[in-house]
Amino acid sequence: MHDTLTTPRVLVTGALGFVGRHLVTSLQADGVKTDTLDRPGTGAQHSLELGSGDPSAMTDLLQAGCYDAVYHLAGQSSAGASFQDPAGTVRGNLLGTLEILEAARHLADSDRPIPRLLLVGSAEEYGAATPADRPCREGDPVMPISPYGTSKAAATQLACQYHQRFGLPVIPVRAFSHTGPGQDERFVFPAFAAQIAAIEAGRQEPVIRTGNLNPERDYLDVRDVVTAYRALVDQAKAGQIYQVCSGSALTIGQGLEILLGLSGAQVEVVPDPLRMRPADIPRLVGDPGRLKADTGWQPRHLFTDTLRDLLEVARQTLSA
Repeated sequence: MHDTLTTPRVLVTGALGFVGRHLVTSLQADGVKTDTLDRPGTGAQHSLELGSGDPSAMTDLLQAGCYDAVYHLAGQSSAGASFQDPAGTVRGNLLGTLEILEAARHLADSDRPIPRLLLVGSAEEYGAATPADRPCREGDPVMPISPYGTSKAAATQLACQYHQRFGLPVIPVRAFSHTGPGQDERFVFPAFAAQIAAIEAGRQEPVIRTGNLNPERDYLDVRDVVTAYRALVDQAKAGQIYQVCSGSALTIGQGLEILLGLSGAQVEVVPDPLRMRPADIPRLVGDPGRLKADTGWQPRHLFTDTLRDLLEVARQTLSA
């Protein structure tokens, strides 16, 4: 941060998305001056459609804002959806990140203070190169298997290049799977929770149709992800990649069993070929050692409690 004697001011892109809303709430609760940016029509404080490749609007915003940090969360966040719109995914995730980096570089050229830049990537960057016998580490090779993973891998490489070439204080993050209240039902556990709530209420037959339940994933509660991002902005070493993860594996099927156990409803689970991804990674688990060593961060939420919160939100949404 530029001046520890004044209240910090930050910009959150993708502020009205799933993680963005939780992050803004956390920052504002601690008195951080928080500007929000999202797509036009969303009601954010600043409206901007990232991905044109033109950094001028972002440059003007950073110059006017004099921010201490930028949390860049905006972009297309679904690997599955990226196969339906690969061009849009690359524009939003890669060119959007490039606009942030170029805007920060222009600040450097004009001798203006440069904010710390937290740039959120994904564990999907590892793809086919994911180790089968140990957790992923930041230095492992990447070989993404979806347009989403490719866009994020390229954005991470750009961030590292801009740090090396221009000295920008970038913090590239590879976020592993996370969920919690407010996540879209396009994602697996909110979708399961919504179906279970509908079954409990008698609004759906007692059948859940699923995709592949065997992939192992490293899940965090979104609120623990938010505390990790904030710790990284405050304490990370610029230019280093950080994994935000738990270090523990859970299959999708095990998560579904937990949700069903929390409900007690009698449900038949039926595999549905139409719900299978065109490409999937069997095991994607990270090592949070660098994150913990450099920031002292620790997750606080048990995943069973996260799923309980998801189910309760689904019940409330249905009753409303």
